[in-house]
Amino acid sequence: MVAGRNMKIQRCLICGLAVGVLAVVAAAAEIEVVRLKVVDTIQPASKQFIERGLAEAASRGAALVVIELDTPGGLVDSTRDITSAIIACEVPVVVYVAPGGAQAASAGFYILMAADVAAMAPGTTTGAAHPVGGQGENLPEDVRAKVTNDVSAMVRSFAEQRGRNVDKAVEAVVESTSFTAAEALELELIEFVADNLRALLDQLDGQTVTRFDKSEVVLDLESAIVVE
Repeated sequence: MVAGRNMKIQRCLICGLAVGVLAVVAAAAEIEVVRLKVVDTIQPASKQFIERGLAEAASRGAALVVIELDTPGGLVDSTRDITSAIIACEVPVVVYVAPGGAQAASAGFYILMAADVAAMAPGTTTGAAHPVGGQGENLPEDVRAKVTNDVSAMVRSFAEQRGRNVDKAVEAVVESTSFTAAEALELELIEFVADNLRALLDQLDGQTVTRFDKSEVVLDLESAIVVE
């Protein structure tokens, strides 16, 4: 009787181990896409939100981060910090201007250009990135020239490294040009136009993304779940 009980216990332990192994395999196979929704001006609070989200995505081993962006613009310093965080992130970063009616104006344009993948929903706009004062006022001429040259160089470096249209990217800064989603796609400022996040992930599945350091990542998003 004791031997029989021992055999039953052993079988239970083996079954328990098998179930545990299956759970670990299932957990390991789960593919996560982290979505960060930013509907705000670009300033220290939105900067901290994005930085925390990117760090968390890296720590949980996410396959992708999607920053869903709708902003009229914001502060240059916060914009620089955000673009630096995107470039340094261990996880590929998509900036997706959405939903329809959203914009990535001014500071938002720089963030869009810094992304590994730039995407927009139909009915959205981007550009109008000429620098102005904190209240939207024109800067003094000497200051305006200095700041414009500085941010033009920044967006030029992003566009060059990402293989986007450098001339049109700089035009958005110097001439404050704006672009619809269709125009941005045609002019090679962005890579995708998608109606919604699921449609965007379907387009991205299987794509090879070239990171800022020129390393390449193949996206496998067929069974991805979106977390926020």
